[in-house]
Amino acid sequence: MNKLIDGKESRAYQFLAFEGDEAQKNHLKNLGLVKGTTLYIVSKVKHQPLIVLFKGIRIGLDESIAKNILIEEKTDEEDIVTIPLSAFSVGQETRVVKLIGTKEVKRRLLDMGLTRGTLIKIKKIAPLGDPIEITVRNYELTLRKQEAEHIIVEGDD
Repeated sequence: MNKLIDGKESRAYQFLAFEGDEAQKNHLKNLGLVKGTTLYIVSKVKHQPLIVLFKGIRIGLDESIAKNILIEEKTDEEDIVTIPLSAFSVGQETRVVKLIGTKEVKRRLLDMGLTRGTLIKIKKIAPLGDPIEITVRNYELTLRKQEAEHIIVEGDD
């Protein structure tokens, strides 16, 4: 068992338990963070709240809370390393593993043709990293970096 504060960005984990006070435990439970819940660390920046995603919601967790959350790394059936599409460079190809985010975000990405197993090639990335141009099903598609973070793809860690 590891602590959430020690987890790595863009990885999936399974929530095991919370070792903090009862009020915080109940608050997390009311948000839907219960044993067995899959959560993703979206952003981990020093001296900033840890941003996690679970059940379609993003929340920021203070270090004092994150250090009391016990997790274990979740492995896919095929043991594929998964990372957000936004972490790729120009010219790289990958396949969609999963879409994360709210129902609306998932629906929008699905409507664009980004379904599980779809091959994606990174064509261009703007100088500041936003937007990202990709090729999907033989057509060009431009995504905001924030949208690309919701597309979990096969990585080569």
